[in-house]
Amino acid sequence: MALYRIASVVPVRSVVRCTVPGWLVLSALAVNLGLYAVMMFGTLAQVSALADGVTPFDLRPFGYTLGEARELLELLGEEGRNYYSRVHLAVDAVYPATYAVSRALALWWLTTPRRLCDRILPMRMRVGLLVPPVVAGGLDYLENWHIAAMLDAGPRLTAELVDAASMATIGKLHAGLLTEVVLVVLASAVFVCWRRRAAARTI
Repeated sequence: MALYRIASVVPVRSVVRCTVPGWLVLSALAVNLGLYAVMMFGTLAQVSALADGVTPFDLRPFGYTLGEARELLELLGEEGRNYYSRVHLAVDAVYPATYAVSRALALWWLTTPRRLCDRILPMRMRVGLLVPPVVAGGLDYLENWHIAAMLDAGPRLTAELVDAASMATIGKLHAGLLTEVVLVVLASAVFVCWRRRAAARTI
């Protein structure tokens, strides 16, 4: 009942049309990139080192087969599997949410009316641009769940489990790549518009 009353007071359209302050976008990106650095140069690097340099599941854009999964688990050994599960996946439990939120905020900020010169993107398009980062974050959590299951399964690993994990990894990385490409394109367009306006003011 309380939620219904709040919804009746705050129109949905006013929420959708809200603006995002730049400091919030930068803060969210800083947190996410900090976690990314911790994983890339810390936990994932350590997982790879424990597996004699073999790439962890998380970083394989084309997925992995049952044989490749068994090879990695064997190379990791008990110590490596424990580290992967208890240390890396603990950090990666926070990362997907920060990725989805930071990229969604950045995309929303970049598509604010008048920021892309005189172009105003339709609201449906602005909302649609938020889908890839949210999907990437969701698939990252799904991937983590499957990886934890594979680490726990050990020799009892099944093809079905590996296939599910592999599909989640591929989907996560491709959704993330799409998000980053869109961000770069929009950021470049906003920068060009800003330069044009700055040049016009000096004339």
